[in-house]
Amino acid sequence: MAFLTDLLEHFGITWQDLRARRAPGSFASLKRPASDSGFVTVLDRLKKAIACKEKIVIYGDYDVDGLTATAILKRALDSCGAEVGFFIPSRYVEGYGLHVSRLPQFHEKGYRLLVLVDNGIVANDAILEAKRLGMDVLVVDHHEVGSELPVADGIFHQRINGFLDYNCSAASLCYFLAAELLGRDDPYLAFLAGIAVFSDVMPLLENNLVFAKLALMFLNDHRFQNIATLLSLPASYDDLSFTLIPTLNAPGRIGGDSLSTNWACQFLVRMEDRAYARDKAAFLREMNSKRKELVRQAAFLEGQELSTAGGYCGIYAGLSGLSGLVANREMRKRHVPVAVFCQDEKSPDCLVGSLRSTLPFLSDFLKTQSTLFKHAGGHAKACGVTIDKRDYLKFATLFLSRCEKERLEGKEAKEVGAIPIALEDLCQENFDVLKDFEPFGEGFPSPTFEMTVDTASLSYGKSYFQVQDSSRHRRAICFLDPGKVVREKERTTFVGRLTTDSYNGQKTFTLMADDFFQD
Repeated sequence: MAFLTDLLEHFGITWQDLRARRAPGSFASLKRPASDSGFVTVLDRLKKAIACKEKIVIYGDYDVDGLTATAILKRALDSCGAEVGFFIPSRYVEGYGLHVSRLPQFHEKGYRLLVLVDNGIVANDAILEAKRLGMDVLVVDHHEVGSELPVADGIFHQRINGFLDYNCSAASLCYFLAAELLGRDDPYLAFLAGIAVFSDVMPLLENNLVFAKLALMFLNDHRFQNIATLLSLPASYDDLSFTLIPTLNAPGRIGGDSLSTNWACQFLVRMEDRAYARDKAAFLREMNSKRKELVRQAAFLEGQELSTAGGYCGIYAGLSGLSGLVANREMRKRHVPVAVFCQDEKSPDCLVGSLRSTLPFLSDFLKTQSTLFKHAGGHAKACGVTIDKRDYLKFATLFLSRCEKERLEGKEAKEVGAIPIALEDLCQENFDVLKDFEPFGEGFPSPTFEMTVDTASLSYGKSYFQVQDSSRHRRAICFLDPGKVVREKERTTFVGRLTTDSYNGQKTFTLMADDFFQD
């Protein structure tokens, strides 16, 4: 009970709150957009296209939200007998959003309805060109709305007509369209909408929380055979966040053309095709391995790193598709807001960058410095930008000044303290209690734990140090240079997350530390 009490206090919730959180996800719990005028307009236009046998093309995005949104709508329209194709752009060829170079091809192939998913809300010029060619255009997007809406034939966005007052994935918006087209709820499509909650870091509340729960429940209940080629089932939330999503994202991050991103989407669309799934699973795993190695190799250019006590800027050598991952790596390492850039592959005179912060000020920074960016977008804690290479020092000065302002005004990210535990607390009972609080994510982060032990009790390997009990099935371990441990210090405190794994039928309960301190 002490462990449960500590967790309830850590999250600031009551036992009744936890009971509600433990309730399984259900379709009945979803708030639906039936009265949203944008939803109705988009749905009616899709139904008209189906009835009139118009050719439809879905234009998605290369991240997991874009892939799943495209797959959801494609499968639903296929089931309705529509003639529908799709296209996923390459980050390195077309870039994000509707690229006008593709429009003549769509027109020549006879597509008369273009559906933009996970993009389009600011694609004013490209949409006008599509309409000039004679295509109707629908937009299903969740990104921030610009100063004016595009002249589309229908726009379904969670905020424009007040459907939701929080951000959601494009995949979830597509799910509601699909459910209406099919006349039923679909477990596989709900699973796709659910993994987009984690991939796009949506706040874990209301519809987002329901979709997240449905994703894991339906995956383990139905054992979708394409996903089973990438994950061992039954799966956990960690399997979705740290294995499945990075693997599906890999082609969009490092693939040099649109073939790889379209294969990734087709992997999700052709759920029943076991042979295709096995073939493409091997491709996806290979791409993800390459992605991991490229992130490890990403190094910052000498003379291009600038930092203060409150922030960091740097330019790294590598692919622009990795900028978000490199930024996350640096933010975790430095514990300050960061901005990392690399050369834009399409425009050598430009830098593409990612901004990351635990402080929610990035959206405001983009607005106040809008004239500096060629392209910019994102959220309060994560943004992507493109700048002229000549403006890097100007950007760095402005960004670091804002970081310092946030720091000096005492706006450090509110740190929720680590929960103290002892080696004997690492047991099945407490891991089961922790599981009751899942899923973790934006607004409800996985808790951090700390364990203080006598430094003399530590054992050392070539690349780690640890403490374990006599059974060797309870341990705290840190994969940092053992030489950093001051052995004369009396106590060492491990800080990290709880994990468990099994080998030969024996479970090991671990505090996996990513940091430590001594006194």
